[in-house]
Order: sequence, then structure tokens, then C-alpha cells
Amino acid sequence: MRIPSVFLKATLAALLLSCFARIASAQQTASPQALVTLSEPAPSTLYPEAICAHCIVPEWDRGYLFHLGIEDLAAVTMYDRNGKKVLEARVVLQDAERVSLLTAGATHAGGILAAGAAIFNDGSNQRFIAKTDPAGRTMQSVHMGRFTTRHVCEASDGTVWVLGHAMDLHDSPQVDKNVLRHYSFEQGLLESFVSSDSISEVPDAYPGILNPIDSHLRCGKDRVSVYLAPAAQYIEVDASTKKVTRWRVDMSSVVGSNSRGFAVTDEGRIFIAFASDPDPNGERKHGLYELKAPPGSPIASLTAVDGTVTTFVSYNTAPDGTYFRLWGADGNSLVVSRDNWGLSWTKVLAASRAPE
Repeated sequence: MRIPSVFLKATLAALLLSCFARIASAQQTASPQALVTLSEPAPSTLYPEAICAHCIVPEWDRGYLFHLGIEDLAAVTMYDRNGKKVLEARVVLQDAERVSLLTAGATHAGGILAAGAAIFNDGSNQRFIAKTDPAGRTMQSVHMGRFTTRHVCEASDGTVWVLGHAMDLHDSPQVDKNVLRHYSFEQGLLESFVSSDSISEVPDAYPGILNPIDSHLRCGKDRVSVYLAPAAQYIEVDASTKKVTRWRVDMSSVVGSNSRGFAVTDEGRIFIAFASDPDPNGERKHGLYELKAPPGSPIASLTAVDGTVTTFVSYNTAPDGTYFRLWGADGNSLVVSRDNWGLSWTKVLAASRAPE
């Protein structure tokens, strides 16, 4: 009777060791999570003419800051990463009595891309896109009719993408309901995408499209990226095939739903800054996250960037290093604000492993 007993014990021991080995192997593969890390931000660059108490909040695009005019609504100034004014322009449209700019960005040639509204000599009110040369002279423009936008970017082929909506969207059943449009200065409207009906179930989605904080648009080398904060949706358009792919963004791990900026690096990595409203105790949170949108999955995930999630009480001074705003990307660096007045550059580092 002893031989079967010994054999049974040896068999059980072997099975247990095999199970433990598989569990340990699975834990070793799955448990160490990759942490997204950033370099220490460079000292802040100040833009006293563009970022100040009574200034219009400027725009950031492709390494430049853009400040829209206050007294002259057709004027825009372009600053480089050192805070130096590199271009002043005034958009001039043929037969226009008045021009008002709503947003601006950079052209690949070093000029300014701008969108706004104009009143013409015949009394018509038209929305438009225009671009200047590197000397600030208005070179081309295209009318958009009643389509208005606060988001504009130039693609690598020189065409322009805008995110907005038709002003008479709710008044005319025949109006184009798509909120993302693709224009050519030579041919006008090329195509439009993403119907407003697809986000209409979200109460704040429609007005949020024209809010520079609630909605974001970026033109990359091979794709156009859109983030709609009220609807928690990320959208990509393939630049060559024009295929549209959409993801619902999982917000379960985020400090709050208030968007504080969006960036797409040259490598194609996507980052979003979030903040919460103060809770009943006055406590609020800020954080920076990397968005990952897997092909074939309807859900995009958000991973906190290591060391960027901060908690503080609203009526106290925010801790040093709080990420208040994400302006955008400059190559593979992120442009952030960690105080009220300056911009800092921080490099996205290779992911490290979380401690076990």
C-alpha cells in the first residue's frame, strides 16, 4: 500500500508545481504595466502679449502660438517656441467690408492658416478659410457659406480640415449635417464626415463642437484626429483612403471629464489632459493621459502619464508641477502649462515598467 501512496503524492506534487509555474509565468507576463513617462519640463517660455489676464486665449499649432487681434479682428500674430514674434498678418478678402478671425494655425510653408467670418459688399455674411505666405500676405481663401468653425488645420498635401457645424443645422432639413469638412483652396469643399446625428444623444456635444476646450482637431502625416469631449469619442480619418474610424473613450480611470487639451505627436502618440470640477469639499484633480485606440476595437483606453495626476483644494495654491493645460505637440514633445502664464516643453520618454 505504500507504493501507491508515494506515487500519488509525487503525482500531486508535480501537478501543483506545474500549476504554480503557469500562474507565475502569467503573472510575470501580465503584471508589470508599462508607465508612460515624461522628461522634466524645460523652463517656461513667457508670451506676455498673448497670454495675459485680458487676452483672448491663443491657439497652438505645429510649434507656434497664435494670438488673434482684439482691436483689429482681422489680425493675427505668430510666435515661436522662444516667445519671439515671427509673423504679423492681417487677413484681407476681396470685396469684404469686415473680417473677423475665430481661429488660426500654421501652414507647412511657414504662413498662417485662419478661419473666421466676413461681411461682404453685397451684404452677405460668409464663413471662410484663408492662408497667408510667410510674409503675412493673404494668398488664397475659400468660402464655407454658413458653416462655422473654431478648429482648423492644414494636411500634408496642402488641403484643409475644419471641425464645426452649419449655423442653420436645426432650421433646414436639407443642410449638410456633417461636422468634419475637408477643403481645397482650388476646388472648395471636397467631402464631409461625421453626422451630428451620431452625437445628438449627448446634450453638450453640439455646442461643444465650437468650443476649443471641448473639441479638438489635429492634422498628422497620415491621418486626421478628432476628439469630442462631451461625447467621449475619438475619431480618425485616414488621409489617403478617407476611411473614418470611431472609438468610444473609456473614461473610468480618469480624474474628471473636463478636457484641458489634446496632442498628437509626430510618432502618432495621442495625449489628453483632464480636470475635475471641485467636489463638495473643494477638492479638484488634474491629470495627463495617453489615449490608445486599438484597431478593430470600439473602445479606446486612457493611461495616466506617470507623475502627472495631482489633487488639491481649489482655494489653496496648486502644488508645483500641476499640469493645468496641454496645448499640443511640437514634434514628439508635449507643450504644457504648469503655471498661469508660461508654456513648457516635455519629451515623451520610452515607457518604463511599474514597480511590482
